[in-house]
Amino acid sequence: YTELYHPLNWTLGISNDWFVSGYAEIQRRDITRYDNDSGAVISLYNRRSGTLGIDLGQPWAELGELRMGLSQRVERTTPDLVSSTQSAETAVTIRETGLRVAAVIDQLDFANFPTRGYRFDAEAVGGRRQRSGNDLREDFTRLEAEGTLVRSWGQHTLNLYARVQRTPQDNLSALGRYTLGGFHQLSGYRSGQLDGNSVVFTRLTWYRRSLTVPVFTRGFFVGATLEAGNAWQRWSDVRSSDLRSGGSLFLGADTGLGPVYFGLTYAPQGSAGLYLFVGRP
Repeated sequence: YTELYHPLNWTLGISNDWFVSGYAEIQRRDITRYDNDSGAVISLYNRRSGTLGIDLGQPWAELGELRMGLSQRVERTTPDLVSSTQSAETAVTIRETGLRVAAVIDQLDFANFPTRGYRFDAEAVGGRRQRSGNDLREDFTRLEAEGTLVRSWGQHTLNLYARVQRTPQDNLSALGRYTLGGFHQLSGYRSGQLDGNSVVFTRLTWYRRSLTVPVFTRGFFVGATLEAGNAWQRWSDVRSSDLRSGGSLFLGADTGLGPVYFGLTYAPQGSAGLYLFVGRP
């Protein structure tokens, strides 16, 4: 990912810090598709995507920022290995051109293991979408939002996180756009085990900071999570009765390389696991 950010020094509204930003992103992911219930591997995919965009934006002082712009995305999903029980699949390329609005409000005191504050991210994209080999174009909308609320009492902290993602992509690809599963992303399920075009996920995390700070870290933490969520192919299929649950116990440290976790995970419909995780879950 790369971005060119240029201040405009316009005086419009409450701010004179308007900016224009051009950005580009490329991504490659190897995706394993699992049976949602048993966790057995069904197929392997490779997904490549590229995005170009330009935004006009306004910072909100120390509160956050607002962006509006045009983006174009090309995504190609190629099956690498498909089980004998699955029908043969071919590579699928999807092109999207749309207008987007994105907002960020960030009042957390720390990016990792925050002790107070809140953060909210939201993005809405609308435009036209086309699948390769198909002259049919269709309108699409993509909505994504996530929020975090953190409160502390002495050394104890509660961190509430929630995420909602949805896009209509029912007949374009065998794989959904979003995935769920893995450490702190529905613990007890394999990474990316659940896929779909609509995701609802929430996580409540408790952690306690040690008064003794190890060398080269901001803090050392012990904590636990309770998590719930699922992925569906269509938003109309979303039901609270379909939510899956998971949880974890962990030791964590905020280091110069980022957060580091060592934890145990479990899900009633998933399995138990042992994790050493470096980076943000």
